[in-house]
Amino acid sequence: MDKKNKKQKKKTGNIWIFPSLVIAIYVALFFVDQDKTLHALDYAANLFADIVPILFAVLFFMFLFNLVDDKKLKNLIDRSPKAVQYIAMLLLGTFSHGPVYAWYPLMREFREKGIGYGSIAIFLYARGIKLSLLPMLAVYFGFKYMLALTAAMIFFSFVQGILVDILMEKISKTH
Repeated sequence: MDKKNKKQKKKTGNIWIFPSLVIAIYVALFFVDQDKTLHALDYAANLFADIVPILFAVLFFMFLFNLVDDKKLKNLIDRSPKAVQYIAMLLLGTFSHGPVYAWYPLMREFREKGIGYGSIAIFLYARGIKLSLLPMLAVYFGFKYMLALTAAMIFFSFVQGILVDILMEKISKTH
């Protein structure tokens, strides 16, 4: 067996360590307090059911994104002004739902295709704007507050993106 196959086999074997430990802990806890353990399992199952649709959406977007020709996308990104990238990532972040960690693989794909760190920061910051929750925000806090908060989040997402781009540029110059 060559080194590559041994490394792959080792990675595959390591993948089961964490789930095995979790199962062992649940089995041990079941003997300590059955009700709490069953409640925790029920909570975990519900959380998993909430996350699965988001993961499928992210995987679907990653699939679509992989269909795009890297050279054409890189050329388009290089030719488009930063403002266009920033606005696109703001809109994507605003329309995204679910847990943020589910979007990290897609953001890595974006980064590998040439999207800058600042644009990714804008996406992550803009996730705080939830279009579906804006009416409830207006009901509880008033329409003016909803507009002010949303405008501030949009403004500061751009500020954050610009600052991250500047910081990453300085870091890359020193290394």
